[in-house]
Amino acid sequence: MSMERKEEIKYLGQLKEWIGLNREFEIIDLFADLHPADIADLIDNLEEQEKIHLFSLLDVEKASDVIPELSDISREQILEDMSDTKLAEIIDEMDSDDAADVIAELTEEQARAVLDVIEPEESEDLKELMKYDEDSAGGIMQSELVSVLETANVRDAVNAVINISDEIENIYNVFVVNDAGVLIGTIPLQKLIIAKRNDAIIETIDKSIPSVDVDVDQEEVARMFEKYDLVALPVVDSSGHLLGRITIDDVVDVMEEETSEDLYRIAGLDEDDNIFNEPFQSIKKRLPWLYLNLLTALVSALVIGFFEDTIKMMVALAVFMPVVAGVGGNAGSQTLTLIVRGLALGEVTYENSRKALYKQTFVGIANGVAVGLVVGIIAYFWKGIPILGIVLGLAMIINIFVGTLIGTLIPLSLKWLKSDPALGSHIFVTAFTDAFGFFSFLGLAAIFIKLFT
Repeated sequence: MSMERKEEIKYLGQLKEWIGLNREFEIIDLFADLHPADIADLIDNLEEQEKIHLFSLLDVEKASDVIPELSDISREQILEDMSDTKLAEIIDEMDSDDAADVIAELTEEQARAVLDVIEPEESEDLKELMKYDEDSAGGIMQSELVSVLETANVRDAVNAVINISDEIENIYNVFVVNDAGVLIGTIPLQKLIIAKRNDAIIETIDKSIPSVDVDVDQEEVARMFEKYDLVALPVVDSSGHLLGRITIDDVVDVMEEETSEDLYRIAGLDEDDNIFNEPFQSIKKRLPWLYLNLLTALVSALVIGFFEDTIKMMVALAVFMPVVAGVGGNAGSQTLTLIVRGLALGEVTYENSRKALYKQTFVGIANGVAVGLVVGIIAYFWKGIPILGIVLGLAMIINIFVGTLIGTLIPLSLKWLKSDPALGSHIFVTAFTDAFGFFSFLGLAAIFIKLFT
């Protein structure tokens, strides 16, 4: 067990003991020494009423740092119980991007009440941020930044950073704009510090740092951070006006969110599903996919039923049916995972999708031949039936090839239809390889039995 995990368990045990003894001052002292993320982890492990009570012990500044770190379900429970006045005070301390996210989770009535309480200028900024799609660059950007006019010098830029440092955390860059607010360039803080104070700011701009349009999808933003090794990225509108910035901590959250979303959707789960959700809420989200899975399983059952007489003639076929379907499904899942990942990372595009299809087809045929030969020989020596070995080998070749082909085509087709490539893909691949595997295996068996017996 890691040292961090041991510390977390130790603090949680201590916390529960103090809650039982109602020792609030000790709890406040404990929270004073902990990072907001660690406090959030502890609160997430408590019961609902304990969460609400302990969060109320935090001062406004600490609460504003903790609330973005909480799990969705803990934050929802705490927000439902909090007064509009207290929530407004907390939001007033938060970065604009986090504040906009929290307000977006409130009811319309509660959100309006909070926006009416906070300062008008900040309220307008938050309303502007909330106009953007939550999965776009505008949805994850913050409006707090440091900018100077292109006519300024380095000393002016340094003073701008110093003057605003109490209000903005994590200043990585200074952005240079013209009189109209159009972004001219970016200066990393490190470069600004070592520059001569009287140099014109326009001469110190780092032209290699890109900007991103406000409507670009957050996945593309994450790819830009990875590609260019960025810690902050300016966000602009279609005319180039500087609107805000995205920082690396927001992108890490995006990467975690997108990864979880893909994993959930491959399995046919909603990204809002959670192991701590109310049972009926989880049932409502999962049941439609289980019904779909049942429907596809019934299709496989119909295929098997169609060849019932063939199975009666060679009972050994029933032994190897799960082998054909299982290995074909695994081959499809392998390819599916690669293609979904490639699409998510931008490695697979419309332009190179045909090349990807050809390569995966070749892989499917080669793997099918390799596995088919082995399983055919095993079946022959095990059951002593030559026809069974030949049929099983051929069916395995066909189903692994088909599984690989389907594992490539399904996510590409979903992408072409502008849907999430991961959406239920695993269910569709498994359904197809099961049904087609049974059909090819039993169909070939019916043909060979008819020809050679």
